[in-house]
Amino acid sequence: MRWCNLDDLEKAAIYRLHAEFCKTLADANRLLIINELGKGELTVGELTARLGLNQSNVSKHLAVMRQHGMVKRRRDGSNSYYDLSDRRISEAIGLLKEIQAEQLQKRVSLAQLI
Repeated sequence: MRWCNLDDLEKAAIYRLHAEFCKTLADANRLLIINELGKGELTVGELTARLGLNQSNVSKHLAVMRQHGMVKRRRDGSNSYYDLSDRRISEAIGLLKEIQAEQLQKRVSLAQLI
């Protein structure tokens, strides 16, 4: 049996948390929600109308995203408003889109050589 020191255990725990956070992003509808919330806070109804998704699905996605700290909720009377917990989430998604676009462009360039 391999013995780990506390630092190794802490690192492993941090990577597990990071993986869980990233898994939350691995859903196209959640990425759409992040894109919309990147523009400002919205209600479930507003997200539903903008994205063409049903209210139940949007609510479930928001619950998962809240659980992982990606979105926050603000109540105002009978309305709940959702927003990104940190604007850098939207920026990170934008950066990933840029990387993906560059990779796709390289593939297109290679395909044209064939």
